Amino acid sequence: MKKVKLKCFKNREAVSSKNNLTKVILKTTIYTSDNKYSLKKIAVEIWEGFLEGQGLAYQLFKRDLKASYQKSLLGVLWLFIPPFFTAGIWIFLNDQGIVAIQDTPMRYAAFALCGSILWSLFAEAMNKPMVRFQTAMSMLSKLNFPREALILNAFYEQLFSLFLKLLVLIPVLMFLGYYPNWTWVWGLLGILGLILVGFTFGLLICPLGLLYMDIGKALPLVLPFAMYLSPVIYPLRSDGVLLKLQNYNPVTPFLELARSSFGEYDFVMWDAVGIWTIVLLFGFGLSLVIMKISMPVIVERSGF
Repeated sequence: MKKVKLKCFKNREAVSSKNNLTKVILKTTIYTSDNKYSLKKIAVEIWEGFLEGQGLAYQLFKRDLKASYQKSLLGVLWLFIPPFFTAGIWIFLNDQGIVAIQDTPMRYAAFALCGSILWSLFAEAMNKPMVRFQTAMSMLSKLNFPREALILNAFYEQLFSLFLKLLVLIPVLMFLGYYPNWTWVWGLLGILGLILVGFTFGLLICPLGLLYMDIGKALPLVLPFAMYLSPVIYPLRSDGVLLKLQNYNPVTPFLELARSSFGEYDFVMWDAVGIWTIVLLFGFGLSLVIMKISMPVIVERSGF
């Protein structure tokens, strides 16, 4: 089976006619079912897609940003309500003695707030790729443009969310007695690691999520459960089942790196950070290749 697409506004050539009209010769791209993929060729196409899609990604980012908060009374406050609400519940429960979370390396209010906001950055990064592709599916079926622009669009949105959350988190930490210093640079690197974890897993599940709506519906159920298996509202464990889970959890080392930098306590998971960084960089590259190969099939089966 062959599928032909026209790539608009590339390699165009103006030809004069009697009516002074302009004829545009478009480049034709043919997709076949031979499955003869060259990894080098795919990597080059992905890189070119990111370069060509920068302008489109920025325009989509501005459009989506206006549309997201245009009919919302609270606007960007919705970026803060879930993590602050989660942290507030656990701070209240701990203060009232309903739960006993002890030996935290920071004041518990700062500890829980940092953990909740850092986890929300990971959860957003995991959700955004699939949401961006789902909302653009009708456009994907009608226009031939660099699909990497949608990934850049999601990344721009994540950076905007990070900027706003830092604007709120830093003053709150200062109020609680934790002031910025040079070690906070490691915290920013830890945050970038969390975003990398989220985007890697988000892109890996994106093809299935675009084909089956069950994936998108399951994520809001899975992510809160996964949060309680991660050291978000409680400190690192030294024994038990949670110790094994946190050792195999890619979120844990980056979350702890960021929080320990903000809270000025010792960080002991450098080996895990190094190993997971290598694994995630490979996984992120693999996810881009999978998306590149699978998108023509997904668009064809979307039915738009």
